[in-house]
Amino acid sequence: MPEADTPPPPPLYVKPRTVFCSFCLKPQEEVSQMVAGPANIFICAECVTLCVEYMAGRAPDRSSYVPPDKLPTERLLAQLKPVDESLQGKGSQLRWLVATLRAREVSWAAIGEALGVTRQSAWERFSAPRE
Repeated sequence: MPEADTPPPPPLYVKPRTVFCSFCLKPQEEVSQMVAGPANIFICAECVTLCVEYMAGRAPDRSSYVPPDKLPTERLLAQLKPVDESLQGKGSQLRWLVATLRAREVSWAAIGEALGVTRQSAWERFSAPRE
């Protein structure tokens, strides 16, 4: 474990070969712009526009939106790896958060409580080095 006053470095970002919007599932080739967020989460310009409308209290035009259950099988299959990479990225981010909190001498009990698990469960999940 790092020194109490030295938090660990944040997890490294590894850009996937093909980037998909985490909201509408469109690949980067089908959108005008894509913004990368933390832990392999991405949002396309179209989804940003929808978000701006929602946040302004307006109902956006969703007529061109295709719900995920209506997407072709090939598109859904292509999503498996990016979704898995997002989960792995969030896992890296979670491990970093816990390591940072431990470097600040936050107890396993407090970490467990924040996660909704016991102190023992938090310790077992995060204390051992990842292989």
